[in-house]
Amino acid sequence: MKKLLKIKQFLHLLKASLESKKFLLLLTLLIFQSCIITTHSVKEIKTSELNSPEDKLDYTSFKFSSPIKVQKTRDWFRNYFALEREDDLMNFKASFLEGSDHEFIVTVFDYSDREQYMDLTGLFFGEGVESRESDIKFFVGITVTDKTGVDHLAESSIFQKLLLEQLTEMREEFRNFTVNNPDQKFF
Repeated sequence: MKKLLKIKQFLHLLKASLESKKFLLLLTLLIFQSCIITTHSVKEIKTSELNSPEDKLDYTSFKFSSPIKVQKTRDWFRNYFALEREDDLMNFKASFLEGSDHEFIVTVFDYSDREQYMDLTGLFFGEGVESRESDIKFFVGITVTDKTGVDHLAESSIFQKLLLEQLTEMREEFRNFTVNNPDQKFF
C-alpha cells in the first residue's frame, strides 16, 4: 500500500512538473514573440481604396494591390488604354464615360512597400537587435483629372461616382487577368 501511495505521489509530482514546464515553454514563446516589434507596417488593400491627397498639390488616387510583375502591370494598363509609348502612363488623355466628350487626364503609377521589424530576441543571447523585412508588396494607383487640374476622384467632383464605377470594373478586369495568367505573377 505504501508503494502504491509513493507511486501516486511520484506521478502527481511528475505531472505538476510537466505542467510547469509547459507553462514555462509557453511563457518563453510569448516573451520571444513580443520581442518582435513592427517599425513600419503596410496597409493591406483587399479590394481597392480611395486615398485623399496628403498635399494640396497632389490628387486623390484609386489604389489596389497587384500580384504581378511591375513591367507586366504597366504593359496591361498600356494595352487597356491602347497606349503605345513606354512612358505614356503619365498624364494621358482618356474618355471614361460613354456618350460624353469630356476628356480626362489619367495617370497610372505603381509602387511597392514592405513591412519592417525589429527583432529584440538576440538581446537575450548576447547578440544585437536584428532588422527584418517582409516580402515586398506591389500596388497600383490611378489619378483622374482634367486639363484644368480638377481632381475628378475627389468627393466634390460630379464625375466621382461614375469614374469609381469604371475604375472598379477596370480593376476587376486586371484581377481576372492576373488570375487567368499565373505565369505573370511576381512570386
